[in-house]
Amino acid sequence: MILRRISTAFRKQDWFTVAVETLIVVLGVFLGLQVNNWNAANQSREREAVILEQLATEFGVNVEAAKSSKTDSEFLLDATRAVLRAIRDDKEPEDSDTFLRTLGAAGGLDTGPSEPVTLIELMSAGGLSQLSSPGLRTALIRYHETAEAQSKLADLVLARVSTPDDGFHDAIYVNPDYGDGSEFLLGGYDWEKLASARQQFQVIFYGKVGLDRGVEELIERGEAVLTEIEKARE
Repeated sequence: MILRRISTAFRKQDWFTVAVETLIVVLGVFLGLQVNNWNAANQSREREAVILEQLATEFGVNVEAAKSSKTDSEFLLDATRAVLRAIRDDKEPEDSDTFLRTLGAAGGLDTGPSEPVTLIELMSAGGLSQLSSPGLRTALIRYHETAEAQSKLADLVLARVSTPDDGFHDAIYVNPDYGDGSEFLLGGYDWEKLASARQQFQVIFYGKVGLDRGVEELIERGEAVLTEIEKARE
């Protein structure tokens, strides 16, 4: 209809009408584009709000889990330290039952919580661009880097702990009744053979020190993410 009026005005050389009708067309196109942009911006903000909510929930749980892991990690590290000291002093502890439980803890490790699912999805799909806060994007990338490093170290330490011919497994006896009426994983140990496992316990100790520091860094960087989330919500 408008184009027909413009065409008629051209034929009549009614330049005023041409100008008015053209302005109406241009204004209509402009307003249409603006509405589309507003809708897109609103949808983007809504998507970001959902992502922020998911991140806040998951990182809140993750940080608390990391703090619990930190406590467990320190306990397991202390157990490994106690075994190394006993081997160094070449003196079998008098309380063999307590030392047996210490040996069990020395053979275990805590790597910290898994990386939050939403962060994994954002990193794999390039979704960090959906977040408008540069500070939050940086905090998430740093957390991801720490989590990846922790995972790689955990694999290395676990592989070393699980080596069947490392000396440690030759010096201990697993309790076959564990989980079937008995709460103790280890059933006994050979003190003479345990001394030859010093090298293995040292490797485990190195790994646990690294994992313990990694869990501490996960806590710090997880809390930094939560802080940036709050800023992004303001």
